[in-house]
Amino acid sequence: MKDFKDSVAVVTGGASGLGFALAKAAQARGAKLVIADIREDALEAAEAELSGGGDVMTFRVDVSKGEELQALADATIEHFGKVNMLFNNAGIFASGLTWETSEEEYDWVIGVNQRSVFNGIRSFVPLMLKQNDPCHVITVSSGAGITVNPGFCTYSMTKHAVVGLTEALYLDLQAQGAENIGVTIVMPGMSQSGIMSPEKTTPNALQKEVGNRKSNNILKALETVMQAGVDAGLPADELAEIVFQAIERDDLYVLPAFMDEGNQAFAAAVAMGRATGQNNYPPFTEAFLQTLKEIEQAG
Repeated sequence: MKDFKDSVAVVTGGASGLGFALAKAAQARGAKLVIADIREDALEAAEAELSGGGDVMTFRVDVSKGEELQALADATIEHFGKVNMLFNNAGIFASGLTWETSEEEYDWVIGVNQRSVFNGIRSFVPLMLKQNDPCHVITVSSGAGITVNPGFCTYSMTKHAVVGLTEALYLDLQAQGAENIGVTIVMPGMSQSGIMSPEKTTPNALQKEVGNRKSNNILKALETVMQAGVDAGLPADELAEIVFQAIERDDLYVLPAFMDEGNQAFAAAVAMGRATGQNNYPPFTEAFLQTLKEIEQAG
């Protein structure tokens, strides 16, 4: 896609953070908007801010549920008659240990980070294929979709999964000759967002478990480091612009704030280790854990 005027963009997790920035960037290019989110108060605030710039529809949706994303797709077609861009953006992060995280918490993170993507693909791509006009599917994964750090059991697992899933979408579209649909996988590094506040969307039954994660000093230090990185990270508006440039170039991959020498070396070492059967994690993990220990000792 190169011309966004009068296109229709659907953004999951679109009421705040990167999702809201992507919605604003789409609107600035002349697109009509469908903002989907689970938080009604955030949807109301987003609609109030964006409604002056064009046609905006908001829709409360639990992206883990296929029937709700199908309802979103149906409502989009009823209101706008088409869909051109799907931003699979909804996501959550809560640190945890592989053996302590409950089945219920695994299911929650899988639902939001992973099921949302294949639910979105299943609901919207058939519509794009029927339209046969320029369309694009954008999945927001993470740098954690190609690397792993301690405490990332649910996050990296799901972000790795959606990288593979979206690559499969790209290949399937190519094999089927569906030339009207582009695909982009976004793998950001540290960028400004509210992802470090999972409590806002944590189900009531999991509030205690998710809150208890910081009783582990290493996980608490991990989230302290991450919060500092997020606070000082790439602004969401700048990240959104990078994403739209990637859409215009029809890039499969874009790695905002993850192209520095350190992150590239880590990602390359992980990929090479997987390809050659070598464990290249130790030097990077040791350095990371040393940073966490210093944070822990400092307070």
